[in-house]
Amino acid sequence: MTTMLARAAAAGVSAFGLDFTARQYLKSEQLDSSCTLIDVAICKAKGFLEGPHFLLGLGDRIDEGMAAIERMKRTAAREVKVEWRSSWEQRESQLSGRYFWVRRGAFESPIAELLPEGARNATVWEVRGTAPVDCQRELADANADVMLPINTVWLGLTPVDRCIDTVVRLLNVSPSQVPVDNALGKQTAIVILPDFGGEFCKRTMPLAELVSARLPAASVFLLEMPLRGTRKPPGYLGALPSVHDMMLMGCAIIEESRSLIGWLKISGFDHVTLCGMSMGGQMAALTACCEPPIVPRLCLLMPSHSAEANWTDGGVMGMNCGMSVPQLKPYLRQATSIEAYPPCKAESALIVAARYDGYVPLWSSEKLRDSLATDGVPVKFRVISGGHVSGFLAHQHDFADAVVGVTLGESE
Repeated sequence: MTTMLARAAAAGVSAFGLDFTARQYLKSEQLDSSCTLIDVAICKAKGFLEGPHFLLGLGDRIDEGMAAIERMKRTAAREVKVEWRSSWEQRESQLSGRYFWVRRGAFESPIAELLPEGARNATVWEVRGTAPVDCQRELADANADVMLPINTVWLGLTPVDRCIDTVVRLLNVSPSQVPVDNALGKQTAIVILPDFGGEFCKRTMPLAELVSARLPAASVFLLEMPLRGTRKPPGYLGALPSVHDMMLMGCAIIEESRSLIGWLKISGFDHVTLCGMSMGGQMAALTACCEPPIVPRLCLLMPSHSAEANWTDGGVMGMNCGMSVPQLKPYLRQATSIEAYPPCKAESALIVAARYDGYVPLWSSEKLRDSLATDGVPVKFRVISGGHVSGFLAHQHDFADAVVGVTLGESE
């Protein structure tokens, strides 16, 4: 078993670097039943490095955080305006072998008054792909403010793709000036919410790269996790000090995604797909439950119905918890359970669950499916091989296909 886990860990690194053999190994039946053990081992390692969560217990301001969540469930999202802090930068995806465009923006969090210093501004990234040039349209405004990559390696590009990318780079055009054939017939946005341990969009950016390569007519927006990465307050380490911090984290994700979607609609995006992996998937579902409804299409990747499943009802996160289950459970149920929110108003939903997931037990994803169906949401359910970590490493392309399918209305 030790040898198998070591091989899996080595394969995982290669899988992220587009090693086809490694990805297939992580999907194989030989490893499938051991993926839960991989999740356990990685969770224990993170606990050793970061320390246990909630050493300060519930936190002095837990009632304030819970009250904010209750208000959020039934009040309209606050209006925000995204201010772009960087120029368009062209990068190369190591996953798709295609070039893509990215820029960084920010807006004040709707719950800024509740967040600690350093976390009060939401960070959002916009990603757009490059597409074949429509010969009936012309490249215009060649003086766009963009940054070009220093090193470019053309991996997996056809001669036509290389020619197009060369033209785009030489003319210094930005994504808004790159003609694309918008098969959707409307402005389309895909919003990807962060996972619990996400730092600097490291786990969601690869998904955005793959989605933008498949659907260059759409704009992909990534939100960074509050209290992590660029939004980590001074003095914070990896573990969350109290339950109140986790409540603020979840509340901020939902409020910021609601406000971002509102800004997108004002900006002309009339079609929105909301998705996320792990905690991001759960938060996406809860976002669609808040009143008034925003009715996005949902693509939920390895989500739980409640954080109870991750922390107190069998998920491996309970190993890194610094407080008792009976004390923690009621707060998780009230703040994070899909059953504690108004009925979901999503247009449709696709849930992708992992069969041997150690972080999000399969039954929890099934419970989320049943809850959405009870609310009248047309929901599709898929099960992939492996566990939580191996699912992330080996199924990136499958996840991207799922997001694109939901966006195009082809998730059936």
